[in-house]
Amino acid sequence: MKRLFSVVVVLMFASAALAAEQTHRYVISIKPHAAARQVTEVDLAGRSVQSLDNLDAFITDLTDAEVAKMKRDASVRYVESAEIKYHAIDDDGTTATHNVTTESHPVDAQVTPYGITMVHAPDVWSVTRGDGINVAVVDTGVDYTHPELKDIYQGGFNAIASNNDPKDDEGHGTHVSGTIAAADNSIGVVGVAPHVKLWAVKVLDSSGSGTNGKIAAGLNWVLSKKQEVGGNWIVNMSLGGPDSSVVLSDACNRLATGGVLIFAAAGNKSADSTTPGPDPVAYPAAYPSVTAVAAIDSSSAIADFSNQGAQVALSAPGVEVFSTFPVGQGDNAFVSSSGSAYDAFGLVGSPHGSLSGKYVYCGLGAAAGDFPASVKGNIALIQRGSATFNVKTKNALAAGAAAVVIYNCSPTATPTTCSNDSFGNWTLIGKDAQGNDLPADLAFAWPVAVGVSYANGEALRTAAATSTLTAANLADDYATESGTSMASPHAVGVAALVWGAKPSASATDVKSAMINTAHDLGTPGQDVAFGFGLIDALAAAKSIAPEKFGSSVQPATPPTGRRILKRGH
Repeated sequence: MKRLFSVVVVLMFASAALAAEQTHRYVISIKPHAAARQVTEVDLAGRSVQSLDNLDAFITDLTDAEVAKMKRDASVRYVESAEIKYHAIDDDGTTATHNVTTESHPVDAQVTPYGITMVHAPDVWSVTRGDGINVAVVDTGVDYTHPELKDIYQGGFNAIASNNDPKDDEGHGTHVSGTIAAADNSIGVVGVAPHVKLWAVKVLDSSGSGTNGKIAAGLNWVLSKKQEVGGNWIVNMSLGGPDSSVVLSDACNRLATGGVLIFAAAGNKSADSTTPGPDPVAYPAAYPSVTAVAAIDSSSAIADFSNQGAQVALSAPGVEVFSTFPVGQGDNAFVSSSGSAYDAFGLVGSPHGSLSGKYVYCGLGAAAGDFPASVKGNIALIQRGSATFNVKTKNALAAGAAAVVIYNCSPTATPTTCSNDSFGNWTLIGKDAQGNDLPADLAFAWPVAVGVSYANGEALRTAAATSTLTAANLADDYATESGTSMASPHAVGVAALVWGAKPSASATDVKSAMINTAHDLGTPGQDVAFGFGLIDALAAAKSIAPEKFGSSVQPATPPTGRRILKRGH
């Protein structure tokens, strides 16, 4: 396959002349039969040229005039911009911004996220946990130092920096990887297939954005690595965009032809979309060689953000998915009192830390008179309403409080008593008229400040005179996110379990087993929202390797221990 750079490049333009003209990055694909002839139209000497040898293509900078010349050359298959944008897909509908929910979970126990049980992954673990299956996460990279992932990490490629260090600098790829394969140990979470071989392919930058050229380079690397090490390979692409790309389609086709099974997020409705209803399935999920995965919630309802279309093949959990996050970049908030633990979340701007001691109910905390003298040195328990969290917390500090717990308003409260935070979120940071964070608030020495639900806040208020409290907002290695980005890795993990049950099966066999055993959730048969339905690891594995499963396989028990409370209500 390494034919490309047997092509002879003939000098046509002086480098000084090229420097005076504006260039852009392009993918140039060479017809396979043309390896022995010359590309005579453009001088590439001295330029940055990136080979995509498995795709019979290369990437370089060209002027508009050179693009026209390339397109006229009989040995050139196509010329395409290498700057078509794609992004990590998150549930806020924006192109590249996380919507991470603060998590509340035990610090000394492992949690089984609801999605792992929902797809019946534990029911297959007595037969296989994905042992020997290679999974390439094509994303923002992976935090390969994470205690849940470090033992299965095999290596990777960074298409952004053009090196072999795919360390995650955004978080999305690490979250995806944990859903696929977080270790079955005594901490954090467990993934669908915790024994796979994990490869990281970084094609998105620190903002979660990338291009067709970078993604194609990453997929080209996967093909090379598969040729090098062999084995069964699955690719996850929790990324997408509205525009198709010839080189991206070509790369997916060549992966599929090479026996690689590809899954991708169906996409999330864009926040700036003016089209009523769901958006169409994003690329690369929309390509025939890729299995598009839609997102459902814990009750099997389609997620309101999930894109829809005829290309949707399968559905998987994608709402409030708890998984790994780069070490120390998540948040775990909780409140405990008298042996009881309460769901909590850290207010935006709150430092990490914890405080234990007496606590004092301070009403709405909107004025100095709301704070008893006894709050000094203790924890202020404040009800939401009348004033912003910024004001409430500053008032608590002025009264001498050492930490703040704010609980949500009563569901029967009037709008005047229980107004929304004027800053639009559970945040301590104020905004200027243009919506920018106030520098003074960013620099302010805030105390630990967490939020809890109305019911839990009322329970704490009732016991305030006789109880003590611990309020914590800790740096964490885990986070909760939503999106079709979170659904796709569930499908990848299930595919790894199915393939692990029968390693001699083809990629097509594995996909067929998943489709044929999916639980129909919508219109009978394949439909535009759910595809063929919810994936089922046990059913698919039993269908492809019935001899591996007997009556001893029992359904898993529901998950316990995980607690979550989203910001705002």
